Amino acid sequence: MATDARRAFLEELIDDAGLFPPASLSMEAAVQQHTASRAGSHAWMLGRFICPAERLPELAGRLESLDRWRVSLLLDAAALDAGLEAGAAFLERERGRVEVELVETKLPSTDAASVGDLLEWVDGVGLGGALPFLEVEPGPGLDDALGAIAEYAAGAKLRCGGATAELFPSPAGVAAFLDGCRRLGLRCKATAGLHHPFRHVDPETGLVHHGFVNLVGAAVLAREHDLSPDEIEAIVAEEDPRAFELSADRFRWRELDAGASAVEEARRSLFFAYGSCSFGEPVDDLLGLGIL
Repeated sequence: MATDARRAFLEELIDDAGLFPPASLSMEAAVQQHTASRAGSHAWMLGRFICPAERLPELAGRLESLDRWRVSLLLDAAALDAGLEAGAAFLERERGRVEVELVETKLPSTDAASVGDLLEWVDGVGLGGALPFLEVEPGPGLDDALGAIAEYAAGAKLRCGGATAELFPSPAGVAAFLDGCRRLGLRCKATAGLHHPFRHVDPETGLVHHGFVNLVGAAVLAREHDLSPDEIEAIVAEEDPRAFELSADRFRWRELDAGASAVEEARRSLFFAYGSCSFGEPVDDLLGLGIL
């Protein structure tokens, strides 16, 4: 088990979404950034390179920059067949150099049968070894959506930001998502708007962004202490960095804490990763805070 709570909390936490807004890097620039991050001293925090299925041919021409590529394949929900076929063909050509570890797309519907159909398609084109993460919407249909995913032991994904305020779920919405995943035994991941550790107001846009330490920490403490949705919401909504501690011994928020083994188990079974178009920003913030 883990001996350092910081390592357990942060290991392979950040999937590289450099191709996506607001960075929107070219494939060449995204590959260069990912390759540099893989060679850096904090590469242990880096997860997979997220690539839309339609851009796999661009990636194929630049694979030589790394000996082994770990990829999360992002599928357009409106073109699943084409995306899955592209992913399978890419993997067949590049087997040995590339491993598609995750397949991400929007939940097709809250009908469990539709989730089963999707996962059968994934398996049928040779991507069955990849972990599927299905994006859900916070709100009244959330429980049904998570229940449909749970029937097939897939993972759930939540979008936490974007270009407008409407794309940022409320702390209550995030808490409901984390609580539902914990209750149903689902692994989850997040995407968008999580460049910085703690909840804050972006000075350029005025939008309130969630913090990745808030989200991961809420998942850790919810699992360790069987927290209610309201208690989880309070951690998600916390804006005071001084309320948190991440040290070699533990993660703490106010009076609640969890040791390294509990952090490691929560990362393994509940909060899997989050996608960020920047790897450098979260690393720089953690260095500035003295956590790294």
